[in-house]
Amino acid sequence: MHRTPKYVQVYNQILLMIKRAQFAPGSKLPSEEQLTTDFNVSRVTLRTALSLLKEDGVITSIHGQGHFVNLSETQKNDQGIRALGCPILDSLTIPIEQITKKDAYYFKNPSSVFTDKLFEVKDISYFTLNVWYKMDKLNVANIFSILLPETIEAFGLDLDNSEQIIQFLETDIYHEVANSKLTITISSRKPDSFRREFAEDETLVLMTENLYAKNGKVLAQNKYYIAESFFRTSLVRYQSHH
Repeated sequence: MHRTPKYVQVYNQILLMIKRAQFAPGSKLPSEEQLTTDFNVSRVTLRTALSLLKEDGVITSIHGQGHFVNLSETQKNDQGIRALGCPILDSLTIPIEQITKKDAYYFKNPSSVFTDKLFEVKDISYFTLNVWYKMDKLNVANIFSILLPETIEAFGLDLDNSEQIIQFLETDIYHEVANSKLTITISSRKPDSFRREFAEDETLVLMTENLYAKNGKVLAQNKYYIAESFFRTSLVRYQSHH
């Protein structure tokens, strides 16, 4: 007969405390020093348990700040990226209410070979829109959108109004989208290569989405960068029948 490993016991104890709301969603867990004392285990055992809790989407670990309780699956209200909508809003481990600031800006750019090919046009300038999501002093996510002037005009978008840019990229553009193709990967960009920097040691998850209009043409290409510490999403899949 084998005894349950210590780290599994600690995992189960913390999970039970979260389910009993002793650690509320969004709250910070006690320090590792305090937890090792409370559970009478070594730091290695505790960190193994915490790594499993993070792996299972129960907590989020933020370097230099500690460990935070995520929303439960029920509280996430079936969170996931299966429906057409801004995937950032459905891929953050923290409640959107914990985003303390959103910052938006734009640039107008001369034509490029890439955008001409993407939008099937020739020598047409394009716009790039940016939205940054911040929790306290940390930048946790970024939307980088590429689209043509005609799309800006069609939506009557005032680019000098940051709230309009945010609403457009989070909501309004999806009203005109017939379908999209979303690719998820690990970004090769360095955190300090952005206009607004992510934490220096963060790995970034990149979701690249081509949004297609009802006429089949690309309406916009959006890149969603999320700090790995704050990323978790889901997708419901079904058995195929032949």
